[in-house]
Amino acid sequence: MPVGGGKILAAWAQTKRSGAAFGADQKCDTASVGYDYDLSKRTDLYAVYMNDKITRQSAGNSFGLGVRHRF
Repeated sequence: MPVGGGKILAAWAQTKRSGAAFGADQKCDTASVGYDYDLSKRTDLYAVYMNDKITRQSAGNSFGLGVRHRF
């Protein structure tokens, strides 16, 4: 979604695993939201926040910042 000079990014994913290798069925839910700001046609800045929740585990949060240049 375009906002200001950049765009808001959002994503959600769910992964399910089962079998003896995992001990029991597991489900992982991941949600993320971010912002991508174009400095030029080939260079941008981005910031992303991500939340992961795995069955029978506490939730984990991540945050990333970066500069990307496309060749």
